[in-house]
Amino acid sequence: MSKDKLTGFYRVCVKLYASASPEIVDDASLFVPIFHEWIRDRALDLILLDVADYAHTPDSPGIMLVAQELSFALDRADGRFGLLAQRRVRMAGDAKEAVASTFRYALLVAGRLEGDPRIEGKFRFDASLVRVESNDRLRAPNTDAGFEALSEVVQEAASSVYGGRPVRVSRVKNDPRDRLALEVRIEAAQQVHQHLVA
Repeated sequence: MSKDKLTGFYRVCVKLYASASPEIVDDASLFVPIFHEWIRDRALDLILLDVADYAHTPDSPGIMLVAQELSFALDRADGRFGLLAQRRVRMAGDAKEAVASTFRYALLVAGRLEGDPRIEGKFRFDASLVRVESNDRLRAPNTDAGFEALSEVVQEAASSVYGGRPVRVSRVKNDPRDRLALEVRIEAAQQVHQHLVA
């Protein structure tokens, strides 16, 4: 399967991992008023719709900021705390642009959260390690061919977002019935807000 088979692919998840104080991990409700404020102030160039609290459910998406185009979750689903950005609707452009845009929004939201004075210093996102998941089992299935096609797209997208820094993409070993998951390592990555290149 070549990356040409990914025509129409846009349903992708990008997760930035975070080292966080127990206060943040155990009580993600600290983010609820921040997300509500973002909706009220139209803080992102997205159509922000709602905040959902699933923090009471183990291995859940936690606290979610839902936009028409993407959703953002303070996620613990794979056993590690982080910010998960999930593209929800088709956008103009190809698969690389959809993945790159999702990377950019994940970095943007992570940077805004790190800089919020109400939670500043309580956690730090790792810009050098990112998990990418296909949320489209038809176009990017959890197969060797699916990995080959998606990894090329993710490599190009991550390299463009991270200013040409060397990027390594590997496949996450998981149950073949699960979504295709990739681990992306970016060399010499800086803090998340320093990678916000248009």
